[in-house]
Amino acid sequence: RPRSHTAWGGCATAARASGDLGVFFREARRVMGRTGQASIHAALDDFTTKLRRRQFPDSSVALARHTTETLIHAVAAQQSPTVEGIIEGVRAVSQKLVDARPLELVVGNMCRRVLHIIREEAEHSASATHDDEGSGPGGDLDDPMHRMKRFKSEVIESVGELIDELEGVQSHVNAQALEHVSPGSVVLVAGGGSRAEISVLEAFLREANRKRAFQVVVADSNVSGPGHLLAKTLADKGCETTVVADAATFAVMPRTNLVVLSARGVFADGAALCSPGNRAVAVAAKTHRVPVIVLAGTHQLSPLGPDDPEYDFDDLASPAGVFDYTRMEPSNGERGDFVIANPSHDRVAPELITLFVTDAGGQVPGFIASLMGEFYSPEDRRFEE
Repeated sequence: RPRSHTAWGGCATAARASGDLGVFFREARRVMGRTGQASIHAALDDFTTKLRRRQFPDSSVALARHTTETLIHAVAAQQSPTVEGIIEGVRAVSQKLVDARPLELVVGNMCRRVLHIIREEAEHSASATHDDEGSGPGGDLDDPMHRMKRFKSEVIESVGELIDELEGVQSHVNAQALEHVSPGSVVLVAGGGSRAEISVLEAFLREANRKRAFQVVVADSNVSGPGHLLAKTLADKGCETTVVADAATFAVMPRTNLVVLSARGVFADGAALCSPGNRAVAVAAKTHRVPVIVLAGTHQLSPLGPDDPEYDFDDLASPAGVFDYTRMEPSNGERGDFVIANPSHDRVAPELITLFVTDAGGQVPGFIASLMGEFYSPEDRRFEE
C-alpha cells in the first residue's frame, strides 16, 4: 500500500489503542494535505469490499462510526481549492459506499450527515470571511490553500462531534425505558435478528428492569438463536422471561401489554426496516391493539421514502439458515424442485408502529419526515447526478 494509506492506518491504530478520538483527529490533521488520493482509494476499497461481503459490524453505531471515519479520510485527502470540489469528491465516495450495500441505510445516512456538516461549515466560513474582509486585509485570506486547509480542519472537528454523539445513542435510548415499561406488564420482543440488534433490546429491557418488575416474552423461531440467549441473560438478571415459538405470537398477543422491536433503519415515511419476522409480530399487535415501539437511533433515520428504489428492495439470505438440507429425503428416489426464500429483512409499515424511541426522544411515525431537515441537506438526498 502507499505511504499515505500507512499514515491513515497509524491514525486509526493510535485512536483505538488510546481509546481517544482526539488522537485520531490530531493525526488526521497532521497528515492532511499530504496523503493524496491514494489514501482514500485504499480505505474505500477495503470498506466497500467488507460491505459487499457482509463483513461489516453488526452494530449500527459501529457501522456509522466506520463510515464516518472513512469520510474523514475523504475530506482530508481532497486537494480541491474550492468547497464545491470537496463536496463533489465526498459525494463520489458516498456513492461508492452506498452502491456496495444499498439497504444499509446507516451508511448513506452518515454520508449525508457529513455532507450536511460540510455545507454548514462552508456557510459559516463564508460569513466569517466576509466579516474579516470588511475589517481589513489579512495574510490568511490571501492564501486560498491555507484557507482551505483550515476549512477542512474545522470540518473534521465538527465530524468528530458527530462521532461523539454516536457513542451516546444507546444510553439516551435506554434512559427512556421507564417511560414505556409499566410495573407488572408483559413485554413481547422478537428474538430474530443479529446479536447486535438483540443487544439493543437487552440493554433497553435491563434498564427498565432496574426499577420495574415485569415479564418478558421472547418470540423466536430458532432454538439456538440469539433470542434464547436474550432470554437467558434477562432471566439471570432476575427478569421473568418466557420463550415461545414465533408461530405462537398471535396466541400470546392478547395478554401482552407492549411490543418492543429494534430497527435496522427508518424511512422518511415512518416505515421501519427490521429483522425478518418482525412485521408478523407488528400485525398481530395491531390486530389486538397492543402498542408497538421501535428502538432506533437518529443515525438510522433516512430521508429515503416510497419514491426511492431502496424502499422496495428485496435482499435474500442463504436458505441454509432456515432449512436443513441434510434432513431432506427424496420422494420415490427423486428430489423435487422447490424454492426457499429467506428474506434478510422486513419492512414494517408506519401504520403498524405506535412510536419510535430515539436518542432525540419519542417520535411518532408521521413526524419522522419533519426531522430530516435537521440532519440532511436536500441536495444530498441522492448522490448520483
